[in-house]
Amino acid sequence: MQNMSKLSSVLKPTNGKSQPGQVMVVRPSFSSFQTEPAEEAAVAEVPEPVAEVIPEPIVEVKPEPVAEVKPEPVKVVKPELTLLEKILKVENLQLIIEKRAKLVQTRSELERFQISSNDFNCSMRLNDSDGNVFTTSFTPGVKKVIDFLKSSFDASISEAEDKINF
Repeated sequence: MQNMSKLSSVLKPTNGKSQPGQVMVVRPSFSSFQTEPAEEAAVAEVPEPVAEVIPEPIVEVKPEPVAEVKPEPVKVVKPELTLLEKILKVENLQLIIEKRAKLVQTRSELERFQISSNDFNCSMRLNDSDGNVFTTSFTPGVKKVIDFLKSSFDASISEAEDKINF
């Protein structure tokens, strides 16, 4: 086999008729082209023309709307209470109801307490567990203490009412 340069290529003769095995190697030179028969060159046969495939038109498919399914609320089944559990529940409810009644009564007593704006007629006395006593007639201070106690009793009454359930 002869040494082929990078510029050489394999061509079929251009006489218009192709015959198997007649492939020539063409090597270009600056003066003229030289042709030699190719050794064991593979000739690929030209495939027969295939009929033209016409693509089908694209049809847009829209998904059908799916009806929304609303889940049914889950019903929580409470276990049946025994007789002893029912009695304890009623007793606890009774204690909560009594506590609420005392809070409401104390709250209403605070409502009835009258304080004049600049009068020193009212006084407040605090006793601790050690026997210490604090007494004041400062009206704005007494008024703030009463307002604080009212809001505290309101919160405690609300908590007691929240605990009352069956």
